[in-house]
Amino acid sequence: MSRRTGQAHDIRALLGHTLKSRGLRLGVSRARSIMLWPQVVGSELSRLTRARNQHGHTLYIEARDSAQAHHLSMQRHHFLAKLQQMMGDESVTELRFVVGTLPPEAHPVQPEALPAPDRIRARELVREVPADLKDVAQQAAEAITRARRWREQQGYRPCPVCGEASPAQPCRACTLTLEDPNVLRAAPKLARAPALLSSLPESLGDSGAAAARHLALNLLNEQMELLALECVRSGGAVYYRDYLSEQARLFLSLSFAKEHVRLTQATLRLLPERVRTVLRPED
Repeated sequence: MSRRTGQAHDIRALLGHTLKSRGLRLGVSRARSIMLWPQVVGSELSRLTRARNQHGHTLYIEARDSAQAHHLSMQRHHFLAKLQQMMGDESVTELRFVVGTLPPEAHPVQPEALPAPDRIRARELVREVPADLKDVAQQAAEAITRARRWREQQGYRPCPVCGEASPAQPCRACTLTLEDPNVLRAAPKLARAPALLSSLPESLGDSGAAAARHLALNLLNEQMELLALECVRSGGAVYYRDYLSEQARLFLSLSFAKEHVRLTQATLRLLPERVRTVLRPED
């Protein structure tokens, strides 16, 4: 009798352990991702979206309309990086924005007006949106811009690759993109021929093209620093100076996304200090 009771006790303990380690842990993880969503996006965007549920490693977010869902989806890698950071794990690896029915606000809050530079930034986000969706898209773009501004006010700095405010430099999403073998192969080619930048999004996407540009600019910067040092050591040898001028033009061409950029007093200010002391403006 006691043996059967002991076996039943062992089975209950084993079953409890299994539920706790599998089902309960998974349920808690999914609940955390939903509860943390308002903190991830901030007060403004949390009024426009709602974390609905999590299936597998995908968290589904409701937006009020398709235009808003589209614009938020464009920023999903930044939201995902913040969510994973707050959760301390990668139980969520994808965010999907879908159109849902969000309840109306009981006490609508009129957001404060954006400063002029931020309004311009928001308008840029909806430049290609059809006219019939412009108003809704503009509201979503302004909400995104407010969220970005809030992150900047918390001390986040713009990512040197994508420009989004981030505590990490580069941001987590761009760090992964910078390690992409295709991006690594494209960067040296781009450093030699900046005109390739316009065609890179077709093969690497916008984020991959931005990452390749970042790596190419770093490569050109290192080359200019070394050449400037050699110019000084050689007493201003002409061939070092000419090669340095060529690398400087490539750097400026890639910086401005223009085919030809002259070395003027204004453009020279964008070059490293050591390079500026060696080069002179072109006539």
